[in-house]
Amino acid sequence: MANISFKNVDLNIIKQIMAYYSNYEVTQHDKNKKNVFQKDGITITIYHTNTVLWQGPNAIRAAERFFPSKEKNEPSQKLAIAYNTPNIIGNDEVGVGDLFGPLVVCATSFTKENAQILTTLPIKDSKKLRDDVILTLAPQIKELVSYSIVIINNETYNTLFNKYHNSHIIKAQGHNQALINLTAKLNQHQAIYIDQFVNPKKYFEYLQDQKNVIKENVNFLTHGEEQILAIACSAILARATFLAEIKKLENKFNIVLPLGASESTKQLGKKYKKMFPLEQYHQFIKDHFNLEPK
Repeated sequence: MANISFKNVDLNIIKQIMAYYSNYEVTQHDKNKKNVFQKDGITITIYHTNTVLWQGPNAIRAAERFFPSKEKNEPSQKLAIAYNTPNIIGNDEVGVGDLFGPLVVCATSFTKENAQILTTLPIKDSKKLRDDVILTLAPQIKELVSYSIVIINNETYNTLFNKYHNSHIIKAQGHNQALINLTAKLNQHQAIYIDQFVNPKKYFEYLQDQKNVIKENVNFLTHGEEQILAIACSAILARATFLAEIKKLENKFNIVLPLGASESTKQLGKKYKKMFPLEQYHQFIKDHFNLEPK
């Protein structure tokens, strides 16, 4: 039986794995294990140490969905450009690992003049910033960049997931649409950098049923927020938009919608399912999450 493991996995990748396999979670009682999923003869185990183990036939291929091999990961991630390079496009997204709220994708670009101003702002990896800081920074960033924000609301997300059974396809479509929107606004751009969530080959395979696909000079970077200022800006704008959308949903339905997908959040999701008609419930939750206790 083939197996492959990854240690000290980034929490964002763990969220992606949990979202993708949410319908296949199995009950387990090992205190060292956080989640166990079984699909197509493969067992995926997430440990509290943030180690992820794949076991079973085609385990390596399944793992490459989240951890692309270096041979397949083209182009190279050794950057020949500076962090604050202007006139490029940076993409990031937020929301796929959250039970409640939409998926938000943002594409951003800025001029050489505004690059100098942006570097004076405390912009860094959005996961390391408090939400109140993000909400303060977002309006300042919007004044200095060209951007496109794509909001895939819960009803649309659920419809697409029922069609594709793969959140990565939905993310790819969101990134592509943001690029279509932004490139239509720009006179020129040198390159596109997407915060990587899948290997490049898969990304374009996921878009094969789309009529218009942005393909030219598209690059993928792991930990892109730390390497490209445009991606860091997109991450902050996407997060700020996501928080605003959560607030709108809370006000609309007069409920509290916690972020993330903890056990307590899932139990709240089960409670809301009993409280609301399905047509309303589907407006604020991602259906593919497994709400049953571990």
